[in-house]
Amino acid sequence: MTEAAGRPPAFRIADLIVAEGPEGAERILIAGLTVTVAAGEIVAVLADDTGSAAALTQVLAGRRRAQYGAIVVGEAGRSRRVTPVTPAGVSVVAAEGRCPDAPAPVVVVDAVGGPRSEEYGAEPARTAARQGSAVLLVTTDAGTAATADRTVHLNRAPRPAPRPKAEVRFSTEALLEAAAGSLTAAGVGAERAALVARVLVDADVRGHFSHGVGLLPMYLDRLRQGGIDPAAEPEWSQEDGSVVRVDARGGFGQVAADLAARRCAERAARTGLAAVAVRGNNHIGMLAAYRDHFVRHGVVGLVLNVSGPSVAAPGAGRPTLGNDAVCMVVPREGTSPLVVDFATGTVASGKIRHAAHRGERVPATWLVDREGRPTTDPEELDRGGAVPVFGGHKGLGVAVITEVLAGILAGGTVSPLVHKQRAEPERAMDCSQLFLALSPDAFGNPPVEKLLDVLSGAVAAGYPQGPPEVHLPEQQERLAEAAAAEHGVPVPASVVEQLGWAAPQAAPATTGGAA
Repeated sequence: MTEAAGRPPAFRIADLIVAEGPEGAERILIAGLTVTVAAGEIVAVLADDTGSAAALTQVLAGRRRAQYGAIVVGEAGRSRRVTPVTPAGVSVVAAEGRCPDAPAPVVVVDAVGGPRSEEYGAEPARTAARQGSAVLLVTTDAGTAATADRTVHLNRAPRPAPRPKAEVRFSTEALLEAAAGSLTAAGVGAERAALVARVLVDADVRGHFSHGVGLLPMYLDRLRQGGIDPAAEPEWSQEDGSVVRVDARGGFGQVAADLAARRCAERAARTGLAAVAVRGNNHIGMLAAYRDHFVRHGVVGLVLNVSGPSVAAPGAGRPTLGNDAVCMVVPREGTSPLVVDFATGTVASGKIRHAAHRGERVPATWLVDREGRPTTDPEELDRGGAVPVFGGHKGLGVAVITEVLAGILAGGTVSPLVHKQRAEPERAMDCSQLFLALSPDAFGNPPVEKLLDVLSGAVAAGYPQGPPEVHLPEQQERLAEAAAAEHGVPVPASVVEQLGWAAPQAAPATTGGAA
């Protein structure tokens, strides 16, 4: 029911979200508008800017697609996600236009940027209401809004984004030493601690802070509670044939993963093709951290990983799939390898947690809450929220391929059966990975580097004004590595505090964005 004398609702907009701009850097025009209007009632939507007002009317007129939302017509109307088609029974007219004669929900658009709105917007709204229509008056003028029965402010007083928290910058060597020191203090052997630290710090240096030392507090908690066995030795259960299998036995994921990558690359260099399946494992960190084994042996590597459920299928709200990962490594003579490394969610879950560490919001496309609604609050991830799968149903297809290869074949499992490492710190994740390696020699030694140059040149040529600085995989990581070498590696101050580290004297605490 609405405020209009107890009359039933005739028209409702629910949780409308409209954004513009590239994915990951969107500007929110409408941040979750919900408004209900009864027959014969005028409700004004007062916008602070013409862009938001125009976006609302364009969505309702079917000229723009909203990222999220539903329109309900009639008390028992059918709710649905907003589409480019104007909902049945809703008319959208310009402020100076004639209102329809039949009672129906109607949106009256104020004259944006034109003459005084009371000359245009208010009278058509009153006419429509007298005819029995439910009227939504979209305006940027407070005087026009005052003529309505009620006023709803569009995007007024949004929840302020928290101020970014301080960070501390370390040299790569100092960060390696600090990370390994925390692990050895917890009872991890020195060699094993150095390996885990190397994988974590490598992620930070390459700008993937979601998989860096920010994970250490969780690792240490899992050590204390039994989810990681620091002394577990991987055990080969099958060593013959083109496919070999190793059981990680619930130890540090990096230990079994490094062993698998090394064995896989060595075998492929000898035989042309090799596969290593890892089961019973824990979190292995950034997949690209194992690239050196493939580079050293001159083979193309492919690594796939399944993890615990944190990703929602297209249109779903509950996390039922793992934020699985895929990584390809292609060696190149005299330069760094081509590395393609991505998660099957819109973003890696750790990037959301990194934002939480820094007290920052996330783009609305990164996360949905327990009701399936887009949210910018990173804390919702651990309250039952989910990361949408990337690329709609095509992204879901990539996730299913990963589940079959790295889950079913390699580990005899799927991500819904994997234990979440934060929710169950006392249990091994029991996740799995598949490492594949292919030697170019076995394929007739094609000119890999020359053809990669042709491919990258073709991509660059697609930009008439010249390609942006980052237009291919691995370029962003190279920039991050250069920034880390020049300015140090940023670590959230909250993580430094949790680990009890002292800030290096040569790298004072700062605030602001990461390198």
